[in-house]
Amino acid sequence: MISEPEKISANSIADAWRESTQLLIDHGDRFNLIVHVTDPTHIPDEKQLARFDPKRLGVVKKGLFDVANTIFPKPKNGSTFSPNDFFSHYKKTYKRGKSRTPTAWGTYFQRLSEFGPSGPSQIEKIIECMNTWQSKPRAAFVMHLSGAHLDNPRSLGAPCWQYGQFIRTDTNTLSLSVVYRSHDYFEKALGNFLGLSRLLSFVCKHTHQIPGSLTCLSTYAHLGGKKTQATELLRVSK
Repeated sequence: MISEPEKISANSIADAWRESTQLLIDHGDRFNLIVHVTDPTHIPDEKQLARFDPKRLGVVKKGLFDVANTIFPKPKNGSTFSPNDFFSHYKKTYKRGKSRTPTAWGTYFQRLSEFGPSGPSQIEKIIECMNTWQSKPRAAFVMHLSGAHLDNPRSLGAPCWQYGQFIRTDTNTLSLSVVYRSHDYFEKALGNFLGLSRLLSFVCKHTHQIPGSLTCLSTYAHLGGKKTQATELLRVSK
């Protein structure tokens, strides 16, 4: 299996996903796939984006928007929630969802808003620091999505997103870099990119920054054994 890093660069999350998926179809699963999206927060309307939803093929339970919501919910248009009110509201919603599947590990949103039992809200701390620090460091705002106090090593299953970092790629431009342990480009990747773009937009909105790029390192990029279905999804999405 190929381990030499490969970089895909595209303007939108949809184009980045399509090019990455085509690469995996043509050359097989691989290690160290780097996907760089130059304008991740420019999202087409949901009807257009739904063309890329693997749920259309009837082979997955969770669709594109379900996956995106595990990372970050879509803020309502015209929402005036402060970060604290936003997280207080949605933490209750996500906690109700977890109560229906008590053995599940949770969602990335829950770990962003509460890292472990009674842990800190990582995003609120980042927003607070960015708004109060006098300096503008290039790389200081780290998010952890996995920890030894919460997770045991596992061969399969979530959490696959391990780490994220907001970086200032210009004085007032904020970009996001993330690392995935294992990344399913048929079922999960586009939904992940959408959720990450929402997260970047939210932090930029509340820190008065300009959204920059999204860079994702998938240490193991694969199609979940669904090469035929991925080929069909690309065909019907054109």
